[in-house]
Amino acid sequence: MNIFRKKNLHHTPRASQAHDRIFKLPVDTGSRFNFLGGYSGPDSLSTAKMASKQAFYRYIRESIPLVSAAVWAWVKLCNTPSSIRFEGTDSESKKAEIEIRELEQTILENPFFRGDPFRQLNELMFTEIFTVGRFAGKLHLLKDGSGVDFLETLDAYQVHWGRKTGQKWTAKYGLVESEAKTIKPDEIFVSTLGQDISNPFGIEPLSSIPFVLGIEEQFLDDMAKSSHNAGFPRLQIRITPPESWDNEKPEQYASRINKYFDDTVSEFSDMAIDKNIFSWNDVEVSIIGGEKGRSFTWKIHREQIIEDVITGMKLFPWVLGRSHGTTKEWVRSQYNLLMQEVDSIQSSARSLVEWIVNEHLKLKKINAAAMLVFEPNKDPFEIERENAFGKRIENLDKLLQSKVITEDEHKDTLRNKWLQT
Repeated sequence: MNIFRKKNLHHTPRASQAHDRIFKLPVDTGSRFNFLGGYSGPDSLSTAKMASKQAFYRYIRESIPLVSAAVWAWVKLCNTPSSIRFEGTDSESKKAEIEIRELEQTILENPFFRGDPFRQLNELMFTEIFTVGRFAGKLHLLKDGSGVDFLETLDAYQVHWGRKTGQKWTAKYGLVESEAKTIKPDEIFVSTLGQDISNPFGIEPLSSIPFVLGIEEQFLDDMAKSSHNAGFPRLQIRITPPESWDNEKPEQYASRINKYFDDTVSEFSDMAIDKNIFSWNDVEVSIIGGEKGRSFTWKIHREQIIEDVITGMKLFPWVLGRSHGTTKEWVRSQYNLLMQEVDSIQSSARSLVEWIVNEHLKLKKINAAAMLVFEPNKDPFEIERENAFGKRIENLDKLLQSKVITEDEHKDTLRNKWLQT
C-alpha cells in the first residue's frame, strides 16, 4: 500500500518552462514576421525544407549571432576598396571617366544610398552571395537606349534552368516555371558562390547550417533547464516515517504519518529566516545544487557545435574571435588560404561592375574597356614577410659574390622571388 501522500505544493514555473524555446521559428499560422520577404515556415529547424529558402536563410542570418557574424566577416573581407581603370587611348579613357561619373548618380535602384555606388553594389551582391549563394540583376537602359540607367536586383530563385542533352543551359525567369519567360545571357547578370555541374546556381553557403543549428537549439534548451536546476542551492528534507503502533490499523497508520509529514512541511514552509525548527532525529536536512551540482561539460560541447557552424560557413574560428589555442604558424597558413578564397570570390565579383560599365561605354560608343581592381586586405604578417624577403636578397648577394651564380641568374631569381611575394 502507498502510505505517503503526494504533496501538491504551489510551484512557479522556471524561466525555461514559462517561455518558448530559446530559438524557435514562427509557424505558418500566426507568424509574427509580416514584413516583406519575412519567413513563415516550420517551427523546427530540422524540418525547414521549404520552397522559400532565401527567406529562411535571411531569417537565420539575422537571428543567429554566429551566422550573422560569419556573413558579415565574409562580406567585409571581400568588399575591399576598389577602383575602375580603363584600357584605351588617353582621350577615350577620359571620356569613359566622365561617363562613369554620371552613371554613378543613377546606377543604384535605391536613390537614397550615398557613398561609392559601385562599392555598394558589390556589398549588396556579396551579402546575397554569402546568404543564399546566388545573385541576379537586370540592367535598365535609358529611354532613348543611349546608355545604362540603373541595375535592378532580381530574385535569383526565380531563375529556372534547363538543359537538353548535347546543348547548353537555358534559363527562364518568373515566379512559376511554367509561366516564366526565356531570358538571354546578355539580359540578366547571374553570379554564384560555387560551381556545380548539375546546378548552375552552385552551392548555398548556409545549406549545411540548419542541421547543426537544430542540434544547438535543443542543446541550449536542455542546457538552460540543467543550469537553472543545478545553479541554485536548495534544501532537501528527508523525513523517516515512524514505526507503526501495536494494534494500529493500516488506515490509522497512514493517516498519522501523513499528518506528521504535512506538519513538518508546514513548519519548513512557514519558517522565518530568524527562526529554528525542532524535531526528532528522523528529519535530515541537506543542501543540493549550486556550484556542487554544476557541470562544465556544457561549455566543451557547445564549443564543438560553434566550430561546426563556423566550418559550415567556410571560415576559421579565429576569424570570429573564437581561437582555441591555435599556433601562430597555423594561423598564418589559414590566413593565406583565406586570402586565396577572397581573391577567388573577388575575381567573380569584378564581372558585375565591369559588365555594367562596359555595356554603358558600348552604348555611348566609347572605345575603352573598364577593369575593376580591388585593394588587397591588410597583411598582419607583412613585416615578417618583408624581413624574410630581405634575408633572401642577402643570400642571393652572397651567392653572387661567391660566383656560385651569374649576374643574370641573380636578376632572374630575384625577379621571380619578388613576383612570388
